[in-house]
Amino acid sequence: MSGLLLRARTGVGLLGWMVVWVLWSVWPVSGARAASDAVAVRSVPLHGEMLHHLHEACVLIGARGADGVPPPDGPWLHTHLPHRWMDTHPGHTGSMWYRFRVDLAGVPKGPWAVYLPRVSMNGQVWINGVALPFSGSMTEPVTRNWYVPLLFTVPSTLWRDGANVIDVRVASGHAAREGLAPIAVGPLEQVMQPYRWRRWIQVDLMNFIHTALITSGLLMGLGWWRDRSQGAVAYMGLAAFTWGLSTLLMIRPEPLSDPSFWEGLRSTLTHWYQLALCAFFFRIADCPPRWLARVFGALMLLVAGYHATAADFVRTAYVYGATYLIALVGMGLAISHVIRTRRPDGGWLVLGCAVLVPAAFHDMLIVTGALPFDAVYLMGIFGPVLIACNFVVLAGDQGRSRAALHELNRTLATRVAEREAALRDSFARLSALEKAQAATAERARIVQDMHDGVGAHLTSALRQLQAPGARPPDIGLVTQTLRDSLAQLKLTIDAMSLAPGDVAGLLASWRYRLAPRLEAAGITLRWDVAPLPAWPDGSPPALRQLQYILYEALSNVLQHAHATQLVLAARALPDAIEVTLIDNGGGWDPGAAPRGQGIVGMLGRASQIGVALHFDTPRDGGLAVRLVLPLAASAPGPGSAVGISSST
Repeated sequence: MSGLLLRARTGVGLLGWMVVWVLWSVWPVSGARAASDAVAVRSVPLHGEMLHHLHEACVLIGARGADGVPPPDGPWLHTHLPHRWMDTHPGHTGSMWYRFRVDLAGVPKGPWAVYLPRVSMNGQVWINGVALPFSGSMTEPVTRNWYVPLLFTVPSTLWRDGANVIDVRVASGHAAREGLAPIAVGPLEQVMQPYRWRRWIQVDLMNFIHTALITSGLLMGLGWWRDRSQGAVAYMGLAAFTWGLSTLLMIRPEPLSDPSFWEGLRSTLTHWYQLALCAFFFRIADCPPRWLARVFGALMLLVAGYHATAADFVRTAYVYGATYLIALVGMGLAISHVIRTRRPDGGWLVLGCAVLVPAAFHDMLIVTGALPFDAVYLMGIFGPVLIACNFVVLAGDQGRSRAALHELNRTLATRVAEREAALRDSFARLSALEKAQAATAERARIVQDMHDGVGAHLTSALRQLQAPGARPPDIGLVTQTLRDSLAQLKLTIDAMSLAPGDVAGLLASWRYRLAPRLEAAGITLRWDVAPLPAWPDGSPPALRQLQYILYEALSNVLQHAHATQLVLAARALPDAIEVTLIDNGGGWDPGAAPRGQGIVGMLGRASQIGVALHFDTPRDGGLAVRLVLPLAASAPGPGSAVGISSST
């Protein structure tokens, strides 16, 4: 309940501010006040070397006299400063004369100065009928010094002992609230202090603040351009940029174009920054982004069209009032949303609004005449505080988003690390399983080779010993079969200990194991093996297959060739290793001879390891079994270059 009461009080308070602001925005300016009399203002005595403020003057609409100032017998009216033309001369434009009378008890010893804190638009000063140098132009286009304090240095020679006359001519400009604030007269060093202070506040500080505002607006626009989802940043950047630019255009003394266009551009930018602030407030209140962009985009186009075609001073005041009303509604919604949702950094937005509303109300009182004509406008100074506070809100959103992103990245990194560890464990298990499977497959291949080789020989020997009938077994044949089995077993064991790709070692093992058998069979072995490189595809299974091919070739020589000499040659070619087994036996016709199980087995093994197998018939007879082992690594399999050829 307390929360509801708090929000209700807040809403009522904001609504009250809205009503007051709108009434002051559209309230017509006060009518003319009657002049007190038609006599000249009394003389003001200036005592000593001190600063004096002059609050009374005579005012006159008239042309210059022969000496450049109006004659003393004109229709002068007595008035008090600050004086606004609309109070005594409604509708008048052009120029107005103000006359002051001062008494000096002696001529000043040093330079004095006349200080005009506020004159709209420009002013020129005469001392005792002598014109002082002035800045800018007093005719159309009039220099827009309406917010620039003016200082005129007066040489001591222009003053008189006794009565002195100070004439000030004020020239109006485009859409200005013409008038003159109380002036100051005194020694130059004393006048300089309030002049410098006011110029710093109204000119230098304004230039600094709003140049920074333009820069921040451009930076926020750049941030939105890189991330189009940041709609609130876009609206705030547009508000900062247009606010700063409109203020700099407003206080610039010399327009860079026609005054009407200059004022229209300045008013358009002023409405734009107000609309951009409205859009920001509605965006903070979570209004639909597309609806918001379309509505406020259309309003900005309508405002620009209005100032380009049908701008009028009174109508523009009503347009300002309507814009302020929209801004207050958006501000109220934003504050209510911030309080209701307890939005992070929402207190900064409330603080900015709390600073802006009184400053805007103060400036409205100046415009309507409720405050002195020479009062300092506060919107240009305290209004950017709202931009800064809103920037803090947006920066907080950005910081929290980045923190959430970093936290998400950290969480993802942790999860990825956990998954990587799990994958490494899985990979290690798979590697161990693959090694176990490879070892099992290797054992299976060895068992299969022993079954096909040694087992076949042992089976043959057993059958030879169990010959049917009364015929005795051929002991020599059985012995030879058992020797073949033993030799193949030893070769299988040797192949298991060879380094991968070691063809020379395999051939040496083959020679060591089978040379005695060849010698017993009466066959001379000639060794012609050159240094050989490693065979890239020479894995242990491939070396065993190569070994079986050579062993099968030797078995054919022992059983069928009737040879007396066998040459084992090997050499390295540019892209292969060539191994050749040549006998001087009876040979055979590869084209006509049938292929037995031995030849078929040799071709099958050669195809598995990607080796080209050729059977050649040398010119001097016999048979050459040639193996070509490619040096380029390849995947062995069916389709490798194997075949039978002959040479004559």
